[in-house]
Formats: sequence, C-alpha cells, structure tokens
Amino acid sequence: DHVGIVRVEIVNVPGNGKITVTGTNSSAIKEDVKNTVNYIKANEKNILDERHSLKETDLNIQITNVLGNNTSSGIGGAIYVGILSALYKKNLKAGLAVVGNITIGGAVEKVLQFADKVSSLAENGAKMVIVPMDNIAELATVPTTVLSKCDVPFYNNAQVLLQKALE
Repeated sequence: DHVGIVRVEIVNVPGNGKITVTGTNSSAIKEDVKNTVNYIKANEKNILDERHSLKETDLNIQITNVLGNNTSSGIGGAIYVGILSALYKKNLKAGLAVVGNITIGGAVEKVLQFADKVSSLAENGAKMVIVPMDNIAELATVPTTVLSKCDVPFYNNAQVLLQKALE
C-alpha cells in the first residue's frame, strides 16, 4: 500500500533451518518472509533438488530501505527469488526488481499502485521489473518513458518468476 524500494540480500550457510531477518521492524514484512519460507518448505520436493534443503540451511535475510521508509508488505516474490538464488548460487539479472507477493499457498497477489511502483523502480535504476500477471491490464497506465527504460515481464506463479529472474 506504499511506494517504497527495499533491497533484499540473502546469505545461506549450513545449519538447521534457522531464519534471521534484519533491517526491518515491520511485522508485515516478516510475515511475508515467513509465508514465503513456509511455501518453499511445503513444496520443497517440487522446488528444490535433492542437494538443497531449507532444513539444512540457515538463511540470513537483510531488508534495507532504499527509497521511502513506509514499505510495509508485498515482498514475497523478491524473497522467493532471493532464497533460491542464494541456495543455488545463481546470479540474478542485473538491474532486477520484483514486485508482488507469493502467499503461503503459492498464489501470486496483484500489486496495488502498479504504475507508481514500476515508475519508481525504473527511475531508480531497475532495468527489469517482474510483476504479477493480474496487473497486465494496468500496463497501459505506465508512462511510455518508463517502459522505454525497463522491461516489464509478468509472472503467474513462483516457477515462472524464478525463470525470468535468473541470468
């Protein structure tokens, strides 16, 4: 419900499944992290290969407000991409931004203030902003000057999101 930009950094180390979130006091953001982690755990056999498991990994998640300090939720998509990128040691595309939330059941939630968020990200250096498919009808509300600065691909599930985010 707010337009702000956060940076999500995730480091994984061998461990027993501990999740540490720093850089934010927002209970809504911590809930997004918890729901995303629980979604991955519940679907681990479909999402992760046999060499990777959240049960044997500790995750350190740093949330940094880059622009605006009112970001209160809706970062599950970014958390999902960050966790899998860290686990598989795969780089994300340069200038990547992800908007949208993934629920504990794996549903992708529509983004509020879509055009404002895409515009803000593009004006602050994003080269690609991956957004939920439910926002596709609003693409026409994004100024063409913004669309000339960045790509705006859509995702309808977590697997498609990951494919579009990785190099």
